[in-house]
Amino acid sequence: MNGTCEYCGSAMDAAGRGRPRRYCSDRCRTAAMRERRAGRNAIPYEMTHADRWLRWKRVTRGDGTTKRPITIAGRPASSTDPATWCAWWDALGSTAGDGLGFALGGGFACIDLDHCYDRRNHLTDWAKMLLAPVEGRTYIETSPSGDGLHIWGRCAPRAGVRARGLVTAEAYSRDRYMTVTGRPWHHAPATLADLTFLFDVIERLR
Repeated sequence: MNGTCEYCGSAMDAAGRGRPRRYCSDRCRTAAMRERRAGRNAIPYEMTHADRWLRWKRVTRGDGTTKRPITIAGRPASSTDPATWCAWWDALGSTAGDGLGFALGGGFACIDLDHCYDRRNHLTDWAKMLLAPVEGRTYIETSPSGDGLHIWGRCAPRAGVRARGLVTAEAYSRDRYMTVTGRPWHHAPATLADLTFLFDVIERLR
């Protein structure tokens, strides 16, 4: 059975006997360990002390892939079932799946800026516009793919918003989970700001 590297996402050949490989090379293993240590301090205290953590696994569907939530034991999890969530340290210590996830709700919210870099690896204008009100004020991290950003913050539970066209963004504050990498963007602070304004902006841009 083939797998993917937990750090770079590259495909890996099936290992022989013993535990499955997690990384494709020593370089990826070392980089992942460094970011894991950094991530412990980068992620806001309110998040690491909330029992809303789970794991996720990359699953192929048709011509694409999706990130399926799983428990630390590798069983199916749900963003709406607290019985499948756990504490931060339990999720961090698990090797199930491909990474960490966090169940939104309870005041926790996240905005996903998808494919927000251009061919020159520069931020798009629409991403700069959405980041401007919160940069330096709230925790922002790089997504697992490396070509997106997650803006973490606070917002009262409300219907999710998905915008396609002028922007490629999704905003959720309940009934969803988001992946967590612990890779801060531009030395983002380990704090959570109010994202209500950005939710409203994205809703107008749908």
